[in-house]
Amino acid sequence: MKDRLFRGYGPLIGFTAVFLAVVLLVPSKVPEGSGVDPGDASGVSDLLGDGIGEDVPIGEDGVLIDPETGEPIGADGSLDPSGAAGADDPIGAGQEGSGGAGASGGGGNGAAAGGAGAGANSGPTKVAGCGSAQVPGDPYSPPCIQFSGSNGGATTRGVSADKITLAVRIDGFDSGLVDAVTKSLGAAGKIPSESRDKVDRTIKGLVEYFNKRFQFYGRKLDLVVYDGKGDPLSEIIGQGQEGAKADALKVAKEYKAFADVSAVTAPYAASLAGEGVINIGAPYVPRSWLAQRRPYSWTPLTDCSTVVESTASYYAIKMARKPAKNAGGTLKDKPRRLAVIAPDNAEYQGCVNDGIKLLNSMGGGADLAARHKYQISTNPGAAVNNILPKLRNDGITTVLCGCDPVFLNFLTTAMNGQKYFPEMIVAGVALVDTDLVGQLMQQSVWSNAFGISYAGPTQREGTSIAYRAYKSVRPDEPSILVDVIYSQIYMLAIGIQMAGPNLTPASFEKGMFDYPRRSGPYGTWGFGPNDYSTSDDAREIFWNPQAASPLTGSPGAYQDPNGGKRFPIGKWPGSQPRAVGR
Repeated sequence: MKDRLFRGYGPLIGFTAVFLAVVLLVPSKVPEGSGVDPGDASGVSDLLGDGIGEDVPIGEDGVLIDPETGEPIGADGSLDPSGAAGADDPIGAGQEGSGGAGASGGGGNGAAAGGAGAGANSGPTKVAGCGSAQVPGDPYSPPCIQFSGSNGGATTRGVSADKITLAVRIDGFDSGLVDAVTKSLGAAGKIPSESRDKVDRTIKGLVEYFNKRFQFYGRKLDLVVYDGKGDPLSEIIGQGQEGAKADALKVAKEYKAFADVSAVTAPYAASLAGEGVINIGAPYVPRSWLAQRRPYSWTPLTDCSTVVESTASYYAIKMARKPAKNAGGTLKDKPRRLAVIAPDNAEYQGCVNDGIKLLNSMGGGADLAARHKYQISTNPGAAVNNILPKLRNDGITTVLCGCDPVFLNFLTTAMNGQKYFPEMIVAGVALVDTDLVGQLMQQSVWSNAFGISYAGPTQREGTSIAYRAYKSVRPDEPSILVDVIYSQIYMLAIGIQMAGPNLTPASFEKGMFDYPRRSGPYGTWGFGPNDYSTSDDAREIFWNPQAASPLTGSPGAYQDPNGGKRFPIGKWPGSQPRAVGR
């Protein structure tokens, strides 16, 4: 049971996501030209015209609407209110894709699968729509596409007539990093270690799934898993850039990969973009950072520009110029005085500056009394000891901390020790909006927590779409990182299918832009010009220390005061936030 606890939390899950949020160094320099031509930008929409599918619209009350039936989408983002695919049409059933069912560890071809794309490398090219979903029961599925004929053969580096080379730096998911963060949190043993072999098998199983289920036009993902020279942990704390560059060069020149789905540190993602490799996973970088590296860098994580737009509007609409009714002790019902805390990093601080400008423009700036920054560390005690007295001396009633779980764990523990119970606004980053991390906070303080989540509601163990996808192709149990790995590969699969048979970095970008917006347990996904990350909307949450988590059954869970409704960024209801309080 313990090795399955993290399943169901969506893409911000497991150790990798913890560190994605706490990146210390984000290179701000736009990469020099890679020498790789992005290629032709024509996509499958040029072949299908208006038959590509529809975005999921949002009603006036913020509820997502199914474009085919006009009915509201379920609270979990699925058209099926139960949140699971029906027994007659589970994840893994339905339209066959064009790739082989096998995945290789070092460039092997695997076994071919049947379906619409079998033998589709000769004859006239034919592309046609075949329904609203390539994978019935999957809320994120792109529209179904049938294909036959020639795919054009080799269209760009890493793409041949029968394969698409995909690199994974296994170090990005190394269990040794799990131990480092859990020790810092005092949670050793709660997040189990697991073998690198299990992570490797999970990656290969998911590649097998996407090759089988998605339309890759006679090609399949050909997986290369490698041990990097770079150290993701060093990259995260502001070192190791040379290793990241060396690994990116190896991916581009030695493996000649089209894409890498393990770009879970900004230095590695930036280096891959500089080499002209499609990369997935850049951690909470600004919207402009991704746009400057187009068409190469993408992420299933919320960009920090969206984070500050969402949190600033949340505060201005719901909280500004009102008493701190959710604070505890002597702070309760005092006029709100807001403090903002974020990592000391130029890109993050740039996003904070933008958020403060928005807060001022919306009339909430008068509440802002303090702004603090800290250096990322697995032992942030010194930073907490520096900031906490200032919060108390400034009479801060409300803390908005876009912080990593380690810092928040230390901060809430110190707050409790000093009997200081301000309102705590959840920014929806760094796993802080998940039950398992919420349970690690000091509960006397965290009972005052409320705010934003970009993910859907917590899913029951063993029910996530990633878990079901893996189990549809393999009988063994996947890694606890299955949702992280799945979401990374899923973004790549969307772009490849929507690009059409003429796959290039440019057509990949166009395909992503043409993808009809979809909503599910990972939140709402949609892409477009200047939008290379997910999270087109968010929902409101508050922490209830007495409620049982649907995932673990343990006390402590986030609850939704709006019955699962999702709201476009900046379009919050005017009701004051709810919190359990002390």
